[in-house]
Amino acid sequence: MRRFVAALALVSACGSPTSPSAMLAGTWSENFSIVGASLVLTIDMTGTGTGTYAIEAGRSGSVQVTGTVTQTTITLTLRYDYGLVRTFTGTSTDNNHVAGTFSDSSGVVVFTRR
Repeated sequence: MRRFVAALALVSACGSPTSPSAMLAGTWSENFSIVGASLVLTIDMTGTGTGTYAIEAGRSGSVQVTGTVTQTTITLTLRYDYGLVRTFTGTSTDNNHVAGTFSDSSGVVVFTRR
C-alpha cells in the first residue's frame, strides 16, 4: 500500500490528475476460476501496453491497453483484436493486486502482478 501511496504522490507532484505511474507498470494476470480462460496484460511506465486473452472453448488473441491512475482509481481501457473495447475501473489492494469491475459486466475482477 505504501508503494501505491508513493505512486499517487508522484502523480500529484506531476500536476496531471490522470498520469500513468509505476503502479501500472508490469505484467498483470486476471484471476480466473475457469480453466482455459486468461487475460494477461503487460503495461509500461507510460501506461500503455499489450496483452493476450483466451476465452474458454473460444477465441484467443491480442489486446492493446492504456491505463491511468487518478487519485485512488485505476482505469484500464482494453481494445481487443476483434473490435471489442472494455473499460476496467479499480483500486490497488496491495502492491501486486488490483480489484475492480469491467463496465460491461458485473462481479469483482482481480488482477495480480506477476
